[in-house]
Amino acid sequence: MNILITSNYKRYHKTYIDFVDHYWINYFDKRNHVFNQLPNSIKISQKILKTIKRIDIIILPGGNDMMKKDKISKTRLKVEQNVINYGLKRNIPILGVCRGMQVINYFFNGKIDRIYGHMKRNHNIYINKNIFGKSKYYVNSFHNYGINRVSKSKKFKTLAIDKNNNIEMFKHEKKKIYGVMWHPERTSNFNILDKMIKLLLK
Repeated sequence: MNILITSNYKRYHKTYIDFVDHYWINYFDKRNHVFNQLPNSIKISQKILKTIKRIDIIILPGGNDMMKKDKISKTRLKVEQNVINYGLKRNIPILGVCRGMQVINYFFNGKIDRIYGHMKRNHNIYINKNIFGKSKYYVNSFHNYGINRVSKSKKFKTLAIDKNNNIEMFKHEKKKIYGVMWHPERTSNFNILDKMIKLLLK
């Protein structure tokens, strides 16, 4: 499988570095997936998209608050918006994880809300049991912003919520686009992530 994944970033001396964390790399390695990393450069990322011949899935990973207004944050958001457009035009399935789910919601005219008690906290989610076979899961949580029933884009159907009705998973009504607010790549096994990939490829 060929996967396109966008880049997280962090400050490094007087500049920044783009990276894909090793939770994802370990997953790709164990499942023998080939991945292409898209940098946080609007010009270079567009050139890369023109040269890639095959993409099975696009992943927008977590990391960094989407609402930051500094230059690198704005660049990453623009790159990911361009990638969503790219996927829509070619009917490529898209998975947004944590920040990636927020970006997808924002792209489709939804909003992002400040949320408390979700940074480095594990909690239960309540999910449509037809998705993964169970109605409740205990998941990780690493975000300062979230999505509720009011701020969710009208293009999406809610698949999972937390106890406060924050959206933990959604699906586009017509397209193969999913978003999850927890990090399935940061688990001891990749069962849920494998199931998500299967949903995207149906």
